[in-house]
Amino acid sequence: MVNKNLVITISHQLGSGGAYLGQKLSEHLGLPFIDRDVLKKVAEQLNLAEAALDGREERLSTFWQSFMRIAAFTDPVDCLSLDGYLPSDRELFKLESDYIGRIADKNSAIFLGRCGRYILREHPGHFSILVHAHLPDRIKRIQQLYCLSENEARKLIETNDRERNAYIRAFTRQNWLDARWYDLCLNTSSLGLEKAVEICLASIKEHAGA
Repeated sequence: MVNKNLVITISHQLGSGGAYLGQKLSEHLGLPFIDRDVLKKVAEQLNLAEAALDGREERLSTFWQSFMRIAAFTDPVDCLSLDGYLPSDRELFKLESDYIGRIADKNSAIFLGRCGRYILREHPGHFSILVHAHLPDRIKRIQQLYCLSENEARKLIETNDRERNAYIRAFTRQNWLDARWYDLCLNTSSLGLEKAVEICLASIKEHAGA
């Protein structure tokens, strides 16, 4: 049911269930799910101590680990693997964009966050999804996922929202919560996660058939 080069991007608010949705779509469609990658992998690629990139995850992460699971291309980061080298935000974004583009050119896949919607906006097989939820529901979900107090979860969400908005605007010059940029927008507070999965599958099937 899936065309060869179907690429699905999921933009999501923290605590809205975007990662859960991506995992379920991956299971149903048989496509690799490209989630946030481990900073340790980034540090290894750049010959850096892991602590050198610690704290940048919410703003900058890479798809290297997931990418290596589904394809083997020349690694453009090799040219940056110099002792003591600390890449800039723009260099990391460029590396991410190159990887995402390479994966989408060669494979069908599901991408979570990291400006995938913007990077793949001209891909002919692209289907973009925005997942959002009401703040109380986001707080409750983060409490459950990370065993945090209500206040801790709220602060985490506020920080993530602020940094994510700044990051996306810096590199795309766009408001990522503008529904006009997406093929499908889902409020998981209203729909529930399982219904959101059903709607996504039906919409993707229609898109792939077209």
